Amino acid sequence: MSFHEKSNALMLGAIVLVYGVYFALVLGAPLLSGAGYNTEIGLPISNVLMIGTVIALVAIAIFGHIVIALLNHKEAGSEDERDKLIEMRGDQRGGLVLGFFAVGAMGLAMIATSHFWIVNTILGGLVAAEIVKAVSKLIDYRRGV
Repeated sequence: MSFHEKSNALMLGAIVLVYGVYFALVLGAPLLSGAGYNTEIGLPISNVLMIGTVIALVAIAIFGHIVIALLNHKEAGSEDERDKLIEMRGDQRGGLVLGFFAVGAMGLAMIATSHFWIVNTILGGLVAAEIVKAVSKLIDYRRGV
């Protein structure tokens, strides 16, 4: 595996782990309790958890990339046309998913849904787009472009 492929796999795993825990904690209570959950109380809690997820994701990324760079010091800075094309294709596919979630979040805003759901829809779109992008890149690296 190249440095870029390992980096992509690391970030995919980190995003799935960190945001899987976030969405399980934040969305678990409203979905389990149904209409009786007060999302206005849940919003400050989700805000604190969002900051925690960003810190955790950055820490995992820094530590993981240091390890990958130490193990692959020869190819850490090399990037060829294949890497650029795979990055571009991943960005296109992720952007499509992000667009769908953006339209969904705008729809929620238009029907005056709670800020809690709008914010988490936007965050879900960003996370889903990154996951689609990373999976797409891994597939392209494995298959070849």
